[in-house]
Amino acid sequence: MRFNSGLVECARPSPESFTRMSSRYVDAADGTRIAYRVAGEGPPIVLANGLSTSDFFWHHLMPRFTANHRVVSFDYKGHGESDPARTDAGASIPSLCDDMRRVMDAAQVERASFIGFSMGCQVILEAWRQMPTRVAALGLVLGPAGRLFDTALQPGAGPAVRQLLQRTPSRLLPSVFGVARRVTKLPGTFTVGKLLRFYGRSTGTDIDRYLDHFGRLDPQTVAKVALAGGTHDARDVLPTISVPSLVVTGDRDIFAPPRTVGLPMRAAIPGARMLRITDGTHASLFEHPELIGRALDEMMADADF
Repeated sequence: MRFNSGLVECARPSPESFTRMSSRYVDAADGTRIAYRVAGEGPPIVLANGLSTSDFFWHHLMPRFTANHRVVSFDYKGHGESDPARTDAGASIPSLCDDMRRVMDAAQVERASFIGFSMGCQVILEAWRQMPTRVAALGLVLGPAGRLFDTALQPGAGPAVRQLLQRTPSRLLPSVFGVARRVTKLPGTFTVGKLLRFYGRSTGTDIDRYLDHFGRLDPQTVAKVALAGGTHDARDVLPTISVPSLVVTGDRDIFAPPRTVGLPMRAAIPGARMLRITDGTHASLFEHPELIGRALDEMMADADF
């Protein structure tokens, strides 16, 4: 199959060819063991996941990526196969970016197209701040440039979630996460999630992957990372970006709404492209992978390696 970016024809591997790959490990600055995976050959892509997710969120795009690129993905501290953060500082957005740099070094990737989903947009924008010479392109998918609780959910709901995380004693967080996971298993919850616009056309299999991963998160670390995302702000670097950039936004995304997130980001980044998905929710990586994949291909075709 020929991609719109003009890359050579080749057979696409199955999504499972990536998710079944064995993890490799590297130590973070605070000594936390970080898991990462590498697949494919070609111009490198580095993926930055959303809060509480792992690379299963790229499941539908992975065959497209690995057919013509070397793809590097890693788990944040307390996520997937990475260990819980050993220090509070290790859960900050700059620290997650440093973890990404260490993964790139271990994978012998000097320069790459960075693609971030949700909070991963903050992580890759921090990469532009910390190591711009290693950034060939920026794909900002359904995520903010800063302070994720300011724009997530309905007005007032995001700050309320932040306050809940701040006020809940650390020892109680595992119980809180356990209750949340049990609630998601109740009959009718999948339908309620659609009505609340958490997702649209996502399948039960996609959501099951997320719920399985949610049950393996380290609650204390995830809470720290979430609070760090709530204070981190990379909007100041947007006007300085000088590599091919794409902002993906969805009109039904309640976590990163176009009006307060996607449109201002696109306006602030010189020459940025935009993909606006009319019925796109925050789960558009599951629901619109072909649209998003084509737009990312076109952006990466202009990356300078």
